[in-house]
Amino acid sequence: MKKLFIFINALFFFVLSGCGSSKEKVNDADGYQDDPADESGFDTDEDNVQDADQNEDADADVDEEFSFNIQRVFDDVAWLSSADRTGRAPGTQGNTDSIEYVKDLFDDLGLTPAGDEGKFLQAFDFDQWEINGTPSFGVDGTAFAYDETFQVLQYSGGGEIDAEIVFAGHGITVPAFDKDTYPDCPLPETGYDDFEGIDVKDKIVVILRHGPGDLESVHTSCPANEACAGEPCLWNFGYKSKNAAIHGAAGVILVNHFQDSMDIPEGGNTLGAEYFVEDVPVVFASRSSIVTKIPDLESWSQSIDADLVPHSTATGISASINLDVEMKKVSSDNVIGILPGNDPVLKNEVIVIGAHIDHLGKDPVTGDVYYGADDNASGTAVVMELARAFALSGQKTARTLLFAAWNAEELGLIGSCYHVQNPAMPMADTVAAYSIDMVGAGTGLGLSMYGATLSENAWLADVMKGYAYEQELGYEIASAEPLDASDHVCFYYYGNVPAVLLSTLGGHEYYHTPQDSIDTILMEDLKAAVMLSWAGIYPVAMGIEDDYSANEAADPAVLRNMNEYTGSIRREHNK
Repeated sequence: MKKLFIFINALFFFVLSGCGSSKEKVNDADGYQDDPADESGFDTDEDNVQDADQNEDADADVDEEFSFNIQRVFDDVAWLSSADRTGRAPGTQGNTDSIEYVKDLFDDLGLTPAGDEGKFLQAFDFDQWEINGTPSFGVDGTAFAYDETFQVLQYSGGGEIDAEIVFAGHGITVPAFDKDTYPDCPLPETGYDDFEGIDVKDKIVVILRHGPGDLESVHTSCPANEACAGEPCLWNFGYKSKNAAIHGAAGVILVNHFQDSMDIPEGGNTLGAEYFVEDVPVVFASRSSIVTKIPDLESWSQSIDADLVPHSTATGISASINLDVEMKKVSSDNVIGILPGNDPVLKNEVIVIGAHIDHLGKDPVTGDVYYGADDNASGTAVVMELARAFALSGQKTARTLLFAAWNAEELGLIGSCYHVQNPAMPMADTVAAYSIDMVGAGTGLGLSMYGATLSENAWLADVMKGYAYEQELGYEIASAEPLDASDHVCFYYYGNVPAVLLSTLGGHEYYHTPQDSIDTILMEDLKAAVMLSWAGIYPVAMGIEDDYSANEAADPAVLRNMNEYTGSIRREHNK
């Protein structure tokens, strides 16, 4: 194999030359090509483009130079999200084929295997939830239509129930607390309990999404009771259902809060395996349909919001739920490869660069395929391209890089959290972890770095902004609030590692729908994700992160915190 070389400044100049290209949607692998050459002299010949169907040797002859190839990234997204992969659900052939696809690349690049027994794969087992047959749900004698006016959340329990509905507010219990310990909690120090003063034993509770006043500080800054599997949790679907079960409820109906006009969320929502209660079924119902049966629902919600005091009550209306579910033991794998560092001291420190490779598979009732192009074939493809760049550069990184394709993220961050508990390299030596998730279907303008507002993580944003500013990339970088919806969570909360989520700016409107296909992927988003990920990771990898600071990047014409972009992507995921 030929040794390829990368010239960093010229590389950035090359990519910038394409920043003014069209942001239109690309519908096939031939829909976009970089310019054949640019003023820097970089070769962007089509020989650089990887065949998406063959995953060719990444060390192919490219005229002694390596350059980022966004067409190759697009082709990887296309392969991973094709119909042949059937949505990449863990335990399926499509998921296994995707694992092999990434593993073969890591092998071709000469990365060091960091899985089990000297291999690239790290195996883990978990209980996978499955639904059998077509579920049914009705209120006051009116049947609701599956996937139109109600859906079943993953890891719901099963059973056949006919019982009275009790309104249980937002379904949360905040015990009494000390304001010195929880200074940002907006609730009274005496606590808040939606189940106080009501009898829900053997009843079906209807619970509103989010929390009192729709104040996110309730979710992020208030304590929870024993139903919580890990803070923050108060807005999580799983916490609400588990809390209802603890209080004796036989079933749960979740509906959207009144600050949100959407009736039912897109498919693939999960309670999480940690919140599974075998005999308590959980459905998410259309709010408009529920209000026709319980017209006081809105006024009750408004009463809670007005004074942050529970307003739970019996309804006198009955409901029926019939679900047949089971748990099956499934074996799956993470794919992990290491590029060793070279500095005598810093080589013992690790940077984790990962993306989840799994998606939702097929709808168990309708058979619709959730292709998962944006979520998260795009992130996986970007990690693959970053691995190529670092492995084929000819430069020696100071720190060790760990590249990973995590599995079973959609089912509750299972693979990445397993790795944190069974790390290839010590968590104590891990200086930063990046989760690259949903970077293919945004605005093409830049990235949000979720978690960068936390003091432990702020330096990661500083480095990205400073290096991107120096290279005059011109993309926008948003330092955003924490978002507990991707694999970085395991590293931050359980590994005590500075960890952030990188997602492209924009609403990602096809999230968790069958429409999340290659047809919606934008080349400009993939380019932004590759270049800004590199800008953030490269200085840390080389041990020169102290040379870069966000202070230089204050010019809003070059880089600016686009807070208006940060509220939409995955903020509603599973809560």
